[in-house]
Amino acid sequence: MTEPVSAEDRRAARLFLIALAGYFAAQVALRCALGGAFEADEAEMVILNRAWHLAAGSQTPLYDWWQALWFQVFGTNTFALVAPKNILLFGTYAAMFAGLRRVVPQHLAMVGALSLILLPNLSWWAQRTGSHTIALVFMVSVTVWAFLRLLQRPDTRGFVLFGLAVGLGGLAKVNYWLVPIALVAAGLSMPGPRAALRDRRLALAAAIAAALVALPYGWMLLHPGPTFSDTWEFYKDGGRLPWLAGLGRVLAETLAGTAPLLIALAIGLACGLRFRRGGDGEGALLRAAAIGLVLVCAVIVGFNASFVRARWLLPLFMLAGPVLTIALFRDAGRRGIRNYLIGIAGLAALLLAGIADVRLRGAGSDSLRIAVMAEQLEAELGEVPVIVGPHYYTGNLALHRPGWSYLPPYPSWQLSGQGGQVLVLGAPDRAQADRWLAEHGVADPAAATVLRQGRLYVPYRFSDGETRQVDYWLMALPAAN
Repeated sequence: MTEPVSAEDRRAARLFLIALAGYFAAQVALRCALGGAFEADEAEMVILNRAWHLAAGSQTPLYDWWQALWFQVFGTNTFALVAPKNILLFGTYAAMFAGLRRVVPQHLAMVGALSLILLPNLSWWAQRTGSHTIALVFMVSVTVWAFLRLLQRPDTRGFVLFGLAVGLGGLAKVNYWLVPIALVAAGLSMPGPRAALRDRRLALAAAIAAALVALPYGWMLLHPGPTFSDTWEFYKDGGRLPWLAGLGRVLAETLAGTAPLLIALAIGLACGLRFRRGGDGEGALLRAAAIGLVLVCAVIVGFNASFVRARWLLPLFMLAGPVLTIALFRDAGRRGIRNYLIGIAGLAALLLAGIADVRLRGAGSDSLRIAVMAEQLEAELGEVPVIVGPHYYTGNLALHRPGWSYLPPYPSWQLSGQGGQVLVLGAPDRAQADRWLAEHGVADPAAATVLRQGRLYVPYRFSDGETRQVDYWLMALPAAN
């Protein structure tokens, strides 16, 4: 099935998209009404997007470009931060719906698209604090749409659209590449899709994708220090057999990252529903998820990695979740689908309430009164030098004191060979302060002189006198000889 042809289908699709848009508009309105400090990844956006760049540390630039555009147009504020996020999240559901609608009846496409809300890293973490991952999930859905369209109509336009989706997806986040590789491998392994993919124009799609990513990826490879600065995370908590710990993490994070979805599927089975296999399009998505998981395990063993996060596997969850949900509800009657939709609506309401709770919880949240922190620094230091520290602090300070100087949250070498003063904010001890200075190019941090060591007491919003202690180090750097 392709586009809805009846007036009833068109009306249902319109109402579905309006309901989705209303939910994400409510998320924007709620955050703007509650205000307060940005979450950690949101605050990072303020630091990263004070200027345009081809990459930021290990992060590819698609979301940064999107965010920087909004800051340029609307200024740096809550609306300019949460509106672009929610537009892409809406697009994630809408594009998945559009793709699934090409291979299943429209009501099942709605069921499958809405299953994305059962992935907590998408519906909760990305909504509350995510940044680059939001561009990732949007491009995964767009790629699913382009891939299913290509299988259905393998014309030149289809290959061009697939190449554009893959190229932009490659600019969203590096783990995106699991998706096109797994999709093409899955398609080539199946008789039906193979006929569409064994075409010389697939090279055209690859060339378009390569052209889109060439400049940012080239810049990243020419700056390997910041690009590979956080690879240490793949090797933490490894024990004696890191790869075995890594495989264990894959299993644990897969279960954690899909737990609500698995519970919903179990409830459906308990209520008498049964999985029923679909067509080639659905089969290709499910097979691609399995191939992607095998690729992840192969990389872990090959590189002896030990650590994985559930959100790194989110693209694979997005390939499998909608297909499994559709398979379960394929033969469900009106009542079964109505109950599913009621459950999804209830979960959406809980997510809105959860966002409000996090913002209003006082000392149980990250919502500090950063304006007070800025005033304390001015009172204690007078003129504030360039600041090094966690991007939660620097990004939120930049919201209140945009004229101050802040170093980015990745190695930059901007302090290499320079003297002068620097403020290290949020380091609990001298050793941590020295590590942050070294990351930004100070050859001998131990030679830096501590001019002042202090502690700020920053109050939380909506709390009765509770504060967070934030240590700082005002240091004089040795000038280069």
